Amino acid sequence: MSDHDRANELIARCGTEEIAASDLAWLHSHLSACTECSDYAEAFESAGRLIRATSAMATASLVSRTQARLRARAHELHEQRSRMVLVAISFCLGAMSSAVSAWLWWRFGGWVAERFGLSQAIVEPGIMLFLLLPAVVIAGLMLAFPHHALEERWIAMWVREREGGIQ
Repeated sequence: MSDHDRANELIARCGTEEIAASDLAWLHSHLSACTECSDYAEAFESAGRLIRATSAMATASLVSRTQARLRARAHELHEQRSRMVLVAISFCLGAMSSAVSAWLWWRFGGWVAERFGLSQAIVEPGIMLFLLLPAVVIAGLMLAFPHHALEERWIAMWVREREGGIQ
């Protein structure tokens, strides 16, 4: 990186980021020696003053659209947090019921194997397949039909309904 590139980077960072004292001292010494970088620093500072002095006004439609999007995003985040709590509760309940039902089915499989004279090597994998099949089917359906595409339509309709009621 050349001295001019380093000076330009430090000029751009000045006032917005904290700069090490050694870098700041180097910049001041470079600006006193290099007219090109000194002119760039003056132009950069005057552009910043001009931008800060100019006020920008948003139109009413921009404000209302932004508010609607913020409300929709806030609603989406709230729903996501609520959903995560339900997912955690569902996971815990599912894990407990899976453990209990797996034990019961395993016992049932032992009874079936003993009652009908079947081999445990046939009954045990069959029970495991029977236990895992619903989860595999549900996972496949969730992959085939992602829920976020449906939720976006519902949120957009909800926001339009709310905005229509407010105006």
